[in-house]
Amino acid sequence: LPLAAPLQEETGPWSAGVTRYQWLVLIIASAGWLFDAFEGQLFNLTRQDMLRELIGADPQRQKFWGDLFLASCLVGGTLGGLVFGTLADRFGRKPAMVASILFYSVFSGLTYFATAIWHVALLRFLVALGVGGEWAVAASLVAEVFPTRARARAGGIFHGTSVAGTWIAAAAGLFVGTHWRYAY
Repeated sequence: LPLAAPLQEETGPWSAGVTRYQWLVLIIASAGWLFDAFEGQLFNLTRQDMLRELIGADPQRQKFWGDLFLASCLVGGTLGGLVFGTLADRFGRKPAMVASILFYSVFSGLTYFATAIWHVALLRFLVALGVGGEWAVAASLVAEVFPTRARARAGGIFHGTSVAGTWIAAAAGLFVGTHWRYAY
């Protein structure tokens, strides 16, 4: 069997030939992913104060609802990837990504107004739908628009922005302290 021809290494920086449009897609997708991570980590930082305000100091009830919220986020994120992925296949990646970012942003913001524990449970599920959708659609969009030679680095930049979101959430959590509503 003949051996495959060796790959030709391209010279120049990985970003050579990347267009303004491709950079714009990377920036918007990365910002969406940054705020996905920010929102999720901020919830983790504010959850205890939220639960204490809405259901009291009973540790068993707090654990039950905290675990329910986490399960709701996992199910919502999974369904969000499927729903928004399907919408992206039908209507395009860009509109689906924008819709998913708006989806999680609106429902995260509405968390400020939650007065009952079931409000938070429902809102967490809806936020997770948007987060799961944004990640799935944005990752696909970045991979699709970047040329092969730049795809791995663009994907690395995209995925790396979640770390920045975690750091920003930590700073916001310190800033709002026990006033969890202001975080949303």
